[in-house]
Amino acid sequence: MSASVLVVVDVQNVMFETPGEFPFEGERVLETIAALIASAREAGVPVHYVQHTTREEGSCCEAGTRNWEIHSSIAPKPGDTVSRKYSYDAFWDTGLEETLRGLGAGRLVFCGLQTEFCVDTTVRSALAHGFESVLVGDAHTTFDTEVLRGSR
Repeated sequence: MSASVLVVVDVQNVMFETPGEFPFEGERVLETIAALIASAREAGVPVHYVQHTTREEGSCCEAGTRNWEIHSSIAPKPGDTVSRKYSYDAFWDTGLEETLRGLGAGRLVFCGLQTEFCVDTTVRSALAHGFESVLVGDAHTTFDTEVLRGSR
């Protein structure tokens, strides 16, 4: 049986510190993700972080900026792996598949932000890359928009 890997998608400061923008139940989801990470580490399950990165200077997720950093409450620890992505799909042009295969992954357990963008696209792409994929129902969230509400 292939190993599981916990994949944490885009849980970055920008998602929690942008004035006037609050993810639905963001603090609760953050606590749930922290508990998942703790459980994974305790069980010896690798934790892999995906970090959205924009290439334009001064943009919202420019590498090295506070917005870009992974939220401190769930920050990577030694032994965790991190990959940058430049589109909604964490597999596109990133080497993520090779990293996960190197960890022995066959089953990916996902959590993170934003549900209808990067989480959805990455989970679907994982399936297309031959991984069994599980999305933890209470460990992902998004923001209210004019088209779609994150809240109930």
